[in-house]
Amino acid sequence: MRNRNVGVGCGYRPKFGLVAAIKKLLYCVHKQVVGYAMTDFKLIMNIFFWSLFFVGCSSTKNGEYLIPSTTIINWKQTDTTKEFSTTTKALRSNAIPDSVFKMTKLESLTISGMDCDYGDRTNCWMIKEIPAEIKNLKKLTTLRLTLNAISTIPTDLTELKNLILIDFTDNAGLNNIDNLTKIRSLEYLYLYGCGLTKMPKNIGDLKNLKELGLVGNNLDKAEVTRIKSVLPNCTIKF
Repeated sequence: MRNRNVGVGCGYRPKFGLVAAIKKLLYCVHKQVVGYAMTDFKLIMNIFFWSLFFVGCSSTKNGEYLIPSTTIINWKQTDTTKEFSTTTKALRSNAIPDSVFKMTKLESLTISGMDCDYGDRTNCWMIKEIPAEIKNLKKLTTLRLTLNAISTIPTDLTELKNLILIDFTDNAGLNNIDNLTKIRSLEYLYLYGCGLTKMPKNIGDLKNLKELGLVGNNLDKAEVTRIKSVLPNCTIKF
């Protein structure tokens, strides 16, 4: 059985919790003040540091320990982030941070990559894939992953039923975008500079699409004509 006496030297057996901690502090202060002169600098400093300790602590559910409150934060209960925007240079990473997929209220995710064809390639980072955990972001409406090295669109992305805008501009290695046609909520799709030679056969399934950006790709005239015919109500930029 664990010893609940924390041994603070005031002769007081604590009950855990914030209220009890405050009572203990007052008890200690009273006992110290009665027994010693308040001009004692060491005494004053001891009281000050004890107050910081008790204010910065909270009890666990079973009340067994005093634990610093920062160690028991529950992300799902406290996170209210709706927008996350950064660069791979700031992250110094080729991957979307795992912490992003815990932001269950996230509505907009933007991570811009770097042009690794020039300069110091050893200090150049580009997102290379979209992890399966992307499906956790059910409230996501905007996804911008420009100037990265994404090559395929995972099936998991199709589980996001609120996506309105996707911008994969300058992902030059992007060669399989078939899964994008399953995101029927899409209204804005930007694929500038991706080097595409074909669009999915069922691109016309995106009935809600208002804007489609295709400048900087390698689409021949026949493909351009086909895309226009299946998306008559969409503004397309070739």
